[in-house]
Amino acid sequence: VIRRPPAVICYICGREYGTKSISIHEPQCLKKWHQENDMLRKHLRRPEPKIPEVSPIQ
Repeated sequence: VIRRPPAVICYICGREYGTKSISIHEPQCLKKWHQENDMLRKHLRRPEPKIPEVSPIQ
């Protein structure tokens, strides 16, 4: 059985990243999102994505 390292899904782009690289990826991804969003016509622009709240399992 091959075990994969733990992964996290980026809340901005939906891609999977390792737990160590997600902290590097997210700021870059958000910057890219802003650049692409700013190029859209005003009526097509979307609000900035927010980090989803995760409640602990009880």
